[in-house]
Amino acid sequence: MNSVSVIKYGGHAMDHLDLAEAFACDVAALVKKKSRFVIVHGGGPQISRLLSRLAIESRFVNGLRVTDAETMEVVEMALAGTVNKDVVARLASKNVRAVGISGRDGNLLTAKIRASELGYVGDVTHVNPDILHCLLGSDFVPVVAPIAQDEQFHALNVNADTAAGAIAGALQAETFVLLSDVPGVLDAEKHCIPRLDRAAIAELTQNGVISGGMIPKVEACLNALRLGAHQALILDGRASNSLLHFVTGEKQSGTVIVP
Repeated sequence: MNSVSVIKYGGHAMDHLDLAEAFACDVAALVKKKSRFVIVHGGGPQISRLLSRLAIESRFVNGLRVTDAETMEVVEMALAGTVNKDVVARLASKNVRAVGISGRDGNLLTAKIRASELGYVGDVTHVNPDILHCLLGSDFVPVVAPIAQDEQFHALNVNADTAAGAIAGALQAETFVLLSDVPGVLDAEKHCIPRLDRAAIAELTQNGVISGGMIPKVEACLNALRLGAHQALILDGRASNSLLHFVTGEKQSGTVIVP
């Protein structure tokens, strides 16, 4: 089977209409070149907006959304419903054969509760990529909402970066692309670092150069590599056509992470 890339799609690249259009056009152009993709999307802002409309308070612990049973219903409505189908529809408008699923479909993502105080927030324990192989083998582009289920079949909210990295590893993806709202991993002078390996990341993290929200992103990349992906890339999703430029080699940007 030909190589596949896994793209984590979210942030400004998904929220801004012009960037969402550019992303869909990039995927369409690359699919025409016989590239194969799995797209895993986020949707935190959309969840927050729907919770607000339903007068349900959002609570966070250490930056993670506390997800009680009521909130979990809304999370699944937003991610597996509205957001997922919006992404699929935008791709379909560019003649991409996209199919929207969640991590619960085909037992794709199994997870366990991370901590009791967070409620239904999960960490991925197993990826069953059979449904993805079926879709990819029929020339569809799977679009995955990061909802998993535990061994009792309860829905769990999973961080999209983490879910995408786990899927990339399970598929032994050629490239795991994490679209972010920054140019890539930045050094102490705020310049983008073009290439990093595990040892360099450990040193930069220990020195405080990699910090805050970048830590879970590099961890997702390292996990994807550990599980079998060939390389990972943190790419600026705010730059129009950044994905197309990288894949075609027209313009190198972002930070490539290798084992």
